[in-house]
Amino acid sequence: MPFSAAQLKRILSQLPQPVERLWVAFSGGLDSHVLLHRLVGLRDELPHIVGAIHIHHDLSDHADAWAAHCQKICQQLEIACEISRVKIAEGEGLEDSARRARYTAIEAYLQPDDAVLLAQHQDDQAETFLLQALRGGGPRGLASMPSIAPLGAGYQIRPLLDISRTQIQEYALQHELHWIEDESNQDTRFDRNFIRHEIMPRLKQRWPSASRTLARTAAHTAGLVHITDELLQDELQGLTGSRPATLSIQALKKLHFSRAALLIRAMCYQQQLPVPATSHIQELLNKQLHADIDRQIHINWPGAEFRRYRDDLYIHSPLPPVSETPWRHEWDGKGILEIPELGGNLTLEPNSGQGIRRQLLEKGLIIKPRSGSERCQPAGDKHRRDLKTIYQNNEVPPWDRERLPLIYTGDELIAIADIVICEQALAGQDEVGYKVIWQKNQPS
Repeated sequence: MPFSAAQLKRILSQLPQPVERLWVAFSGGLDSHVLLHRLVGLRDELPHIVGAIHIHHDLSDHADAWAAHCQKICQQLEIACEISRVKIAEGEGLEDSARRARYTAIEAYLQPDDAVLLAQHQDDQAETFLLQALRGGGPRGLASMPSIAPLGAGYQIRPLLDISRTQIQEYALQHELHWIEDESNQDTRFDRNFIRHEIMPRLKQRWPSASRTLARTAAHTAGLVHITDELLQDELQGLTGSRPATLSIQALKKLHFSRAALLIRAMCYQQQLPVPATSHIQELLNKQLHADIDRQIHINWPGAEFRRYRDDLYIHSPLPPVSETPWRHEWDGKGILEIPELGGNLTLEPNSGQGIRRQLLEKGLIIKPRSGSERCQPAGDKHRRDLKTIYQNNEVPPWDRERLPLIYTGDELIAIADIVICEQALAGQDEVGYKVIWQKNQPS
């Protein structure tokens, strides 16, 4: 039996918040069919099962038939089936691209009290461990797949990591399940398939319990990684730069390379960003951080990048390009104003004695990008200043300066995002004002 209600409840109890709804990632193959079948059989004892999510990659001539098969199985099990079509990005490995597209699609379904169950099992875990070892993965890579991890607004749970492929097959035969076979799973040009069909059988000839042992080693490593993460949190706080989610360059320069590298990786994990290769960390720590403080740093890798401003090292998702096409938005100050050209949105919050005067809102607001000749007298300042000086005084990093909206009434500049309110626009102490809130959109 793959798992019991008690086992799954025990896993759910380890989450930091209660889960009220469960989804199942359902490819229609053996593993996910067994997971779904078992879960439906326990539905009276578990949180509400919302439905199954089938990802249509459109990579096989049989993709439509597989989607139809999943819908049929879900109908038989009296459970909803969501079909999500994804587009695989070009110019990168097919396996990695398909995996990223799959998880991104699943994220879209998850709410804060949701979890999606994934069907990876013990043999998959052993294969992942070997793949990570052969790719030079560090401790976190060797920890392989976690049984519980955040995913979007909810969580991903793998309840079958202690269950072997043989046990799953036995369950499927016992319950006379019918599943699809993806022909690409036999293609040994893919690394995982090569390990599955060529390497693991040889290992099991000599060490019959190889899958269980490798999965156990991954679990041991995961435990050490968890302890290390907890120990690093206090140290990371001590290295924080002048702004949240930055590291102090001067503090990093005092550390041994291996410790600084470990903390940089920990910061990436904390922000749920891809970890840089060792070569990127070497370039940063051995060359870039020792350059002039005014020198710009920009080191990027898939999904993230390093940037530097003064003593702060920023680690964040790649910045979207700034629109070169002239644009403007007219706004009454109500609701949320999306500004796709800058990748963010504006809102106004009533606030007595602070923010923009209400009378100016009644005239209507115009939102525009920086052109280069703007000047403003910041509230509390005795002088009008150009934007470059204002940005420097407010420690706005250079790469953010072109990504901030300017707020006007008519031709008069009254605010710069949530950085500055111009003196003539500031609400008096006894007036109702409107605080500007500028929110960058999360990368998709």
